[in-house]
Amino acid sequence: MVGRNDPCPCGSGKKYKKCHGKEQTVSINDLVNDELFKVRQLFFSENPNQDNIAEFRELQQEWQPRLMQTMAENDAQAFVIENFLFMKKPELWEQHLNKQIEISQRPTTQEVLEDWTNVKIFVGQYLKGDESSAQFKDAFTGETYTMADQPPTDMEDGQGLLAILLPDSRAGKDGALFLNGYLTIVGEFAPFFEQLKAEMAKANETDGEQYVRDNYLAVVESIVKYSTGTVDDSIELSPEHQSVMDELQKHIKDAEMDEETVENVTSILNSYLVSQQPSVQKPEALVGGYWRFLQDHELIKGPMLAPKQLSEKFDVSSSTILKRSKEFGAYFEELLAKK
Repeated sequence: MVGRNDPCPCGSGKKYKKCHGKEQTVSINDLVNDELFKVRQLFFSENPNQDNIAEFRELQQEWQPRLMQTMAENDAQAFVIENFLFMKKPELWEQHLNKQIEISQRPTTQEVLEDWTNVKIFVGQYLKGDESSAQFKDAFTGETYTMADQPPTDMEDGQGLLAILLPDSRAGKDGALFLNGYLTIVGEFAPFFEQLKAEMAKANETDGEQYVRDNYLAVVESIVKYSTGTVDDSIELSPEHQSVMDELQKHIKDAEMDEETVENVTSILNSYLVSQQPSVQKPEALVGGYWRFLQDHELIKGPMLAPKQLSEKFDVSSSTILKRSKEFGAYFEELLAKK
């Protein structure tokens, strides 16, 4: 038992009666957790700093507009900052930790901070968990990690994610915690992971974590595209689906659309064809239904054609056009629900 005049076991250097011997005190673990949270919070508030802001702006100008095509501006900026601080300038994090270790008085806090220099880029799956702890499995190595510090409570078993992890000895030898946030992978994880490994093979890379570290923002972009159903234009369409895109181009040329509208209209239909794989008996029927969908959702400007006019324009019955437009509407609503 600790005497009132003995040194407090928390490591503060104070007597127990003037530290954790006080009545109604919080636990040492709570104090350590609070200190560790503030260390992370302070780092993000101080960085990027004036010495490297110009270099950060270059990365931001290159990547933020690109990421904002598939995510909100704040999210895009957060991922650019993560990439800069932990992949481009890892020495900033190490310098910050060394400073915090020096000023910290609690041995437990110092021990965790020393481990934090080993930053891990994680791609894997959430296995199971509750409000007190959660388990994650690295898709590349098969290693399993346990998280006890603010584990997520909104993830489904087997769901994929991208995260930056820090070792956390408080949760055991396989303990880890999120450095900041995490990016979930919506949909089946296996197809996405196969896609990621295919990209690695093209680049002749075998180290999964290093590949993700070197291509962090591109991987973030690919996750958001996969999760929202956005399809890369470079994916080759089948001949029947290409005939639908060709039919669309005919009508785009006759319409007055700016470059951005043309890109959006083309991208949505391309995504629909690749992800939904609809049967095509007559390309005009699909494009006619798509055109009505675009009109109904005010995604295109110009004269709005009545059902009879659409039927004449595409040489397809009004009922077929309506049916197809409803299919596009359901697909579009599903995309919005995923974002």
